[in-house]
Amino acid sequence: MELVATVALQPGMEVAEDATDYKGNLLVKKDTVLDKLTIQKLVVSPIQCIQIKEPEDYVMTYFEKVKVSKDFHKFEDLYRANFTAYKVAIDSFIFKKVPPNNNDFLEIIDNIFNPLEHSRTTILDMLAVLNVPDSDILYAHGLNVALICRYTGKWFSLDDEEIKTLILCGFYYDIGKFKIPKELISKPGKLDDDEIAIMRTHPVHSYNLIQNLSLDINVKLAALMHHERCDGRGYPQKLPAERINKFAKIISIIDAYDAMTSYRAYRDPLCPFKVIEIFERDGLERYDVAYYLTFLERMVEEYIGKEVVLNDGTECSVVLINKQDLSRPMVRSGDVYIDLSREKDRYIERLI
Repeated sequence: MELVATVALQPGMEVAEDATDYKGNLLVKKDTVLDKLTIQKLVVSPIQCIQIKEPEDYVMTYFEKVKVSKDFHKFEDLYRANFTAYKVAIDSFIFKKVPPNNNDFLEIIDNIFNPLEHSRTTILDMLAVLNVPDSDILYAHGLNVALICRYTGKWFSLDDEEIKTLILCGFYYDIGKFKIPKELISKPGKLDDDEIAIMRTHPVHSYNLIQNLSLDINVKLAALMHHERCDGRGYPQKLPAERINKFAKIISIIDAYDAMTSYRAYRDPLCPFKVIEIFERDGLERYDVAYYLTFLERMVEEYIGKEVVLNDGTECSVVLINKQDLSRPMVRSGDVYIDLSREKDRYIERLI
């Protein structure tokens, strides 16, 4: 809802909350659709502003609200305004061997990120509902991961220069996928063994493409190592944890997060607590424990105070993190507190 001056009211606007004067007398009820006569009465009343419904007040789910919000529309405009320049730079590099300007890449991130730095809606949630054409998925993946790197960089105790390096890792680490046949990249369903083998060459392609560019060595190693895993079962070299570059370790987490949360036409965005649950189930041995736990804890903190619905229909608000079971925080429904780490048959189904 939005606080609107009575002199700026328009017929058709809908009142979001009961409007009362300073003595508590009701002037107009919640859900009233304003007409000219009602507006005239409000203009000459003692109050100067009333709460008016915005588009997000008419939809049901959290992500539907994000998608119709003013902040998202601003983000979408900024994203699309900068996407073309980014795509041209990538195409020029891949097909014409023209080295990208790293400062231009960093400026693209600032152009999108800075105007929304204090938005009520996070970049993470806006990316989750951003619809990108299938033909642009590879480009968008790099830009999205770079944006997530910008948003989460300080979570990992990186300084400003290291965050810039991490952002460039996001732009470059998956660039080798442009060397993989398009039909393989866009193939629906599971890949067969031969196709998997081809797909797993992309980190080497990424490294080969950028090895002679003027880039921090960490960017090049992140491109080569972002699919290495701390249990030694990654690729292409099956490196043990101590030999994996730290930026590669961070990028591997952000890459997995973006893959799970990116918009898909055939499904709604995954509930963040479902994403955290998947990480907790599958990630403890794969990812660096310090970066992994930091990422998940900060993710949960993003949703403290948010309204959620449990699988049994109970509406609650998130009040406290359970560090031993991050996907199952403490929630409150009215005056009742529910510890989801103890009630294993209940879980957060969606945000509202």
